[in-house]
Amino acid sequence: MTLLQQAQQLLKQNPYTIQTCRDFAHLEKRAKGQEADQIADLLPALIAGLDQQTHMQAFEEGLV
Repeated sequence: MTLLQQAQQLLKQNPYTIQTCRDFAHLEKRAKGQEADQIADLLPALIAGLDQQTHMQAFEEGLV
């Protein structure tokens, strides 16, 4: 499974948790080139699915 596919699988898991954000950020950092860009394009979907508390925590950790 590619890193992009792994990121897409993360977005299928609801609700999103802080661990989801950490895992997503880890995948994005591991990806290179076009795959990294494609994963980055998925970030708004992750952010949109976060509750306020998780979003704030992810922001404080520099994940979003």
